[in-house]
Amino acid sequence: MRPSAPLTVLAVLAFVPTGLRAEEVSGEARARAERSFTSRNYINLRVGGSTANGNGRPELCMELSPVAFLALEGCGTGSGFLHGDPEPEVAHFRAKLRLASFDIARWGTLQPFLAGGFAEAQVGRDDPGFQFKGTDRRGVATTGPEGGVGLRFLRPLASGFELVGDFNLSLAWLPYAPQLIKPADTWLPSASLSFGVGF
Repeated sequence: MRPSAPLTVLAVLAFVPTGLRAEEVSGEARARAERSFTSRNYINLRVGGSTANGNGRPELCMELSPVAFLALEGCGTGSGFLHGDPEPEVAHFRAKLRLASFDIARWGTLQPFLAGGFAEAQVGRDDPGFQFKGTDRRGVATTGPEGGVGLRFLRPLASGFELVGDFNLSLAWLPYAPQLIKPADTWLPSASLSFGVGF
């Protein structure tokens, strides 16, 4: 038995609003996801490790991003204010230039970057300040220029916060490192990996 025309029309009209509403919800969810993936990270704190440190302590990093494509970062184990271990450590102070930003569906964002700044190597209890033209008076610390490349991973969490991962390869030139009380090489390569939270 064929349904009457009025019943067919009513049945179709009953389903149309539901379908449109589902598309609206899907579109809103997609827009929220896109906004969260393209949101900018302003500051993050991370914990990880570096091949340049010999004191067994984790490397701590703080990164500030005054503009979307540029970040300023400091990394180290906190020698001199969190602890006084005399074991070898390298602290990094660098600017990071973002080269691109790639969104990975349902995962987050990958951002390759170039880094440049300076590194301070120490082989004993650290004194305040940086020594670019030699070593400190006790011969335990020296500073030199550093460059590197890296990859940052961002994944939205909640309320504007993000999970941040950072992998970095760098090379420091420390011309006075052979003059330290524990002589070191002039060229110091390092790799680091850290994770944390930012917003």
